Amino acid sequence: MKRSILIALLIASTSSASGDVWKRAVEPEPVTDVYDALMQKGDDAAVAANSQSNSMATTLRQVEISAEAYRAAAKAKPRSAEPHFRIGSLLYSFFFDCDRQGGFSVPPITCGAKAKDARGRDTLEAWDTFEALAPLDPRINQLLMARAILRTKMVGTMPNPKALLEAAAKDYQALLDRDDGLLRLDQGGRVLVLGNLAETHMMLGQIEKAIDTYEVARRYGARGSTLLGLAVALDRDERGPEALRLIRELGVENFNNFQIEFESKNVFFVPEGEEHYYFALGHEAFGETVLAIEHWRLFIRSGAHPQFQPRAKERLDKLLARRNIRFEIPVPDLGNKPTPKLRK
Repeated sequence: MKRSILIALLIASTSSASGDVWKRAVEPEPVTDVYDALMQKGDDAAVAANSQSNSMATTLRQVEISAEAYRAAAKAKPRSAEPHFRIGSLLYSFFFDCDRQGGFSVPPITCGAKAKDARGRDTLEAWDTFEALAPLDPRINQLLMARAILRTKMVGTMPNPKALLEAAAKDYQALLDRDDGLLRLDQGGRVLVLGNLAETHMMLGQIEKAIDTYEVARRYGARGSTLLGLAVALDRDERGPEALRLIRELGVENFNNFQIEFESKNVFFVPEGEEHYYFALGHEAFGETVLAIEHWRLFIRSGAHPQFQPRAKERLDKLLARRNIRFEIPVPDLGNKPTPKLRK
């Protein structure tokens, strides 16, 4: 299993204190020696975990040895930010980097949906501590997007989901704010960040902020899932006709592509069940009433976003009245089957 980005991060990280004369001038030498040895142990274990010949058990054991060594180094030098950066980068690379950047693969048992364990919490805690100790370190720019997405995936698994979402929104906003000099986002990257920020505002119930942010993304050329998000926000703002009109303007092909993206896990929703609002509104826009009814029911029964449940029930009731159908009719079990596609 190749993890070229992890190794690059370790090599590119500010070097261990072994050759740093200034640090030795202010730190007791025995402490520095212990710190250096622990950081080297962590680096060696991370490299060993990266071996393609490892079993999964060996890889996981080496990752744990590496993380523990970095944690011990952090205790040896509490003011040092570097161990926390390496802990976060290590855990994220081996457990949560589902995009498989740099050509390496992530063990499937620990990717994506497995962000619900202590490793996700430890990754966020490490990166947050790194930023607190070294707020001007330019590597913070490299981790903002990953950290924001991981925060979102951890919603529902940690005690204060609102705080997680607010922190994710702060990370997305930091990316946008730093785009004027500290980093460069291309047009697609800016649209992605704006779309994610808008979705985060919507998850926080900040509909007006969400709509405003989606509109900025649209000015930068957003299409597909981002404009479907705008349509959902408009509908939740009781601007239903405008929402349906926007989806129709996007066209059937874009809506089908959105469904393919969802099935391919290129798009995810938090909490689970939120996706049915998107599908229901899309099917309704294109006159697929039966499918729209199925998805409105599935959204309601998921319990996702209680603040938006009354709006979903209102839309469902209108469709049922139009078809003279009672709400109690059983919902077909879609299971793991792909969401039905529209006919082009």
